[in-house]
Amino acid sequence: MNPVALWLPYEVEDLVAATEFYTVRLGLSEVDRFDGGVVLRAADGAYVELAAAGSPRSAPAAFQLATDGEVDAAFRALRPRSDELVRGPGRYPRGHYGFEVRGPAGATVMIWSER
Repeated sequence: MNPVALWLPYEVEDLVAATEFYTVRLGLSEVDRFDGGVVLRAADGAYVELAAAGSPRSAPAAFQLATDGEVDAAFRALRPRSDELVRGPGRYPRGHYGFEVRGPAGATVMIWSER
């Protein structure tokens, strides 16, 4: 697997205050916004995803790959067990393609590619 980006999620109590802290005070740039969250660029290939507390499901740590084919190859290589698989390879509502597995200690990891 050769990731092109790493996405790190954080659930925050006050989305407005957290967004201001990371953008105004730390200088990160906002690259996307969605209902209940915002995505900030931390560095080339590194993103922080802030989500409002109480979201239905917290965002997983995510490894972005370059193509859908690379996602399928990663899925075949990983061979997740049924108790690890959260979501099989497929298209998400916002258009990206990927899958999700439970890693050690129950953490969910997403492997995905952009539209």
